[in-house]
Amino acid sequence: MRKTKVALSVFLATGILSGGALAMPVVEAGQPIVTGEPSRVGPPWNHRTTINIPGTTTDFAFGGYVKLDMLYDADYDLGYATSPFNLLNPTANATDGRTDFTAYETRLNFRTQTQTDYGKLNTFFEVHFLPDGKLNLRHAYGEYAGFLAGQTWTNFMSFVGSTRTLALGDPIGYNMERQGQLRYTHKQGDGALSVALEDPDTVIARPDLAIASEESRLPDLTLRYEYRRQLALSGVVRELSTNDNIGSVDDRATGYGVQAQFSLPLLESTNLKGSYTIGSGIGNYMGNPGNMGHKSAPDVYVRNGELETVDIQGGGISLNHNWNPLWFSSVGYSRLDQDLPKAQGYDAHFDEVDYTFANVIWDITERLMVGAEYQFVDLKTIAGDQRDASRLQLSAQYQF
Repeated sequence: MRKTKVALSVFLATGILSGGALAMPVVEAGQPIVTGEPSRVGPPWNHRTTINIPGTTTDFAFGGYVKLDMLYDADYDLGYATSPFNLLNPTANATDGRTDFTAYETRLNFRTQTQTDYGKLNTFFEVHFLPDGKLNLRHAYGEYAGFLAGQTWTNFMSFVGSTRTLALGDPIGYNMERQGQLRYTHKQGDGALSVALEDPDTVIARPDLAIASEESRLPDLTLRYEYRRQLALSGVVRELSTNDNIGSVDDRATGYGVQAQFSLPLLESTNLKGSYTIGSGIGNYMGNPGNMGHKSAPDVYVRNGELETVDIQGGGISLNHNWNPLWFSSVGYSRLDQDLPKAQGYDAHFDEVDYTFANVIWDITERLMVGAEYQFVDLKTIAGDQRDASRLQLSAQYQF
């Protein structure tokens, strides 16, 4: 009855007949977009009723959310999206205590579904206002007959091991990136196998930018298998290269990485989730959230005129509990570390980053959420400097 009232309120607000469909079951973030009848995407409360374009087989839906983040930083300003990499610039970000309110994470999206003789054609478009308050693209893609083309989450990442947090994105240590790609997914029983060609980037460690120009010759190749939202295995292979027409280095190197994620039910209302990624030359897959330009987690560095890939690994674990249908809590720990040489100009780069969080979230209604979260960052540089930061985040979010 409660979900029926929500659907009715949407009808009254828009004044448009949407087909009278009922809301679908809860679907975690990262699940495929499903439009036509009610659509489902994102956090558990995000259900929407779609609207048919009269005389066509196309349905569309508008959506998004308004979110206010109230942030208090005790040691360093961690930015609007909680970036541990802000500790790499202590002079600019140090504070004796700083409060900031922002609504930059607010999102707008639009989706369509068209029935064709050969199946459903789906499109999805989404923007938000991070990092600078301007309208910035998150997703723009179409899906048809198992193929996806456009910009969305890399096929190398998964949401199986993700948890629900107030900070934007997964904690540091999880691979997380959106980029242009061509993907094909084959579903078999309870599993799905996806392969994709993706937009490549060769990110060179900062001290070498003057002698080596970043260039990518071939697309990245990614492969992922997911089973029942309980297990995900993925891999990436990439060619990293330079351009000797601009710099003095002309070389290529091979990057690679593998990831495993799991979701393990412990009790009826409790589960354990985790992720582990290891590889070399995959820094720009591991640099988010907050790593604009990916310079804090490079793919390669130059040694004796040749490219050397940067070994990197990251992982995290979280314990998640639903106290009742309205209250949720999560506590987690994650880590990211990379292997750059010492005393060769990389001293200011990070060596290890540890991240801990704990939250409580109240879903007041199916579309209104408030919550509180504590975040702690401990960062060590290549030079051995160690810095830590604490943040308290209070958030209010309304889905529409």
